[in-house]
Amino acid sequence: MQAEEYPRVDEFPFYVPGLDVRRGLELFEGETEDYISALQSFVRNAPNTVAAMRGVTEGKLAEYEINAHGLKSICGYICAENVRTVAYELELLAKAGDFSGVSERNDGFLDDLGSFIEKLGAALEEYSG
Repeated sequence: MQAEEYPRVDEFPFYVPGLDVRRGLELFEGETEDYISALQSFVRNAPNTVAAMRGVTEGKLAEYEINAHGLKSICGYICAENVRTVAYELELLAKAGDFSGVSERNDGFLDDLGSFIEKLGAALEEYSG
């Protein structure tokens, strides 16, 4: 399918701030249901990563780095670029051993991510409802 043949963004069944549907549809070659399936998988699995990243300690920075890396990857896959960018920044801070940098940004990031997951989950539920 040519890019110009992909479903138009305004024909996508829902809108969630922070989700680049145009890029998502391009990545999934216009297969709306495949993209939605990936979004549903994210909503099911991301809360486990969020829980694992809460309450990070200096001794668990390596584990935190792995979780941030995984989150960065899946957010890239679903085209949630803002979340992906911050996850990547936190991954780099953890990799550098910068516990204070991670601590300073982690709670706000996870709160924002939780809100994104909640909004995406509600849109998906309404869509499949």
